Amino acid sequence: MHMLTSLALNDFSIAESLLDICLQLTDAGMDDDSAALVSSDGVLVCSAAAWQLHSLALVNVQQLQQLRQLSVRGYLLADARDIRSRLHDADAARQRLHQPNPLHLDHTRAQQALEDLVEQALQRDASDIHLLFDQQQASLAFRVHGRMVGRVARSRETLAAAIAAALNTRSDDFHELFDEQRLSSASINLNLVMHGQPQRIRLRVQKSPTRNGFAVTMRIQCEQPQVANLQQLGLAPSLVAQLQQVLRQPAGLIIVAGPTGQGKTTTLAALNQELPRSYKVISLEDPIEIIQPHIEQKPVLAEHPELNFANMVKVALREDPDVISISEIRDSATAKAAYTAALTGHLVTATIHAHDCFGVLQRLFDLGVSAAALAQPGVLRAILAQRLVASACIDCQGNGCTRCDQSGVGGRRVMVELLVADRALCRALREERLPELRDSLIESGWQALDSQLQESSPCV
Repeated sequence: MHMLTSLALNDFSIAESLLDICLQLTDAGMDDDSAALVSSDGVLVCSAAAWQLHSLALVNVQQLQQLRQLSVRGYLLADARDIRSRLHDADAARQRLHQPNPLHLDHTRAQQALEDLVEQALQRDASDIHLLFDQQQASLAFRVHGRMVGRVARSRETLAAAIAAALNTRSDDFHELFDEQRLSSASINLNLVMHGQPQRIRLRVQKSPTRNGFAVTMRIQCEQPQVANLQQLGLAPSLVAQLQQVLRQPAGLIIVAGPTGQGKTTTLAALNQELPRSYKVISLEDPIEIIQPHIEQKPVLAEHPELNFANMVKVALREDPDVISISEIRDSATAKAAYTAALTGHLVTATIHAHDCFGVLQRLFDLGVSAAALAQPGVLRAILAQRLVASACIDCQGNGCTRCDQSGVGGRRVMVELLVADRALCRALREERLPELRDSLIESGWQALDSQLQESSPCV
């Protein structure tokens, strides 16, 4: 039996006379992923579980179909998540026509709608979900391997209700009434089952008003059960050897840099796994994304008066650590706390948002850590700046196909530059001659990230 893609199913018009019976069957089958709909031209579309577990109910649907003068024209398979989405959107459209007030989606359906959306994103290996609401509908897209794919129109009411319900019931930091025209940031916690395994998901939600509606961006953060090592990240053996040498230093700052979504957290976890088991490593994270064996991981709330990064670094220092890992240096207090920890004899690994290695130094200056402070021997050990760049889809070689959502991208590979803090860097910091040092390094063969990115022509 032919399996419909989500895009193909989106083109199906649903028979309104059979919408209620299909909703009842699908709502009853949420636990076992059963779902069914009948198109306006008489095609019965079901999930595999519905065919297997609810054959009698499907016979009843077909009988009703014939009683209502709608012939049975065929049978198709589709994913239960996609079928539920189409049913909920059709129900929302029907109620919008017949009710003067905005739709308030049933709480269970709202919950399921968000879970389905996140599962669709995870199946695509998406890092973010993007929603743009206008007065009539919602536009949905996923960011996959750095590209925006899967753009479709969805019911405004269904998705707005799903987000509002999740913020009100599944968020530990959303403390206001849902208002489309208010700027707000929050997190949503979900527990899903993917491929038969429980999966804890945290969504970082940013909502902001637009000209004729509002926009929502949801960053997907999964708790990963395994940590990739430096070799598995695709780093060159010579680079891995340099990083391992740096990690053998007793104290100092090791910083991983890059923009959002460039794999910094994964690299930071890989660095931590290189440390000896005999070390006490305290990792401060907002949120905890990757389960790191043998490491004491502590959750941090960036805006909390006590559980913020800067204060938690001070707490960690009182707990006799060998290494402190900071998931992100994002403010002056955290930057100074990290510097103090390195200065007082601790190894500190951290991430920061910056363009490249020399951009990290400028970022630290901006956050109040002076060049003279960083130039002190043993304080700064190394900076690794990285980017994830697109690789062509193996099926279509970059031309676009259903496997890659027509993006031509099948994955991403890492590109890095490494700046090890030596005497030359310390001298350039003291003398404020960083541009001259960078030029000198490039002349001597240092692989700057910018030049690597320019030489790497886009695959699509």
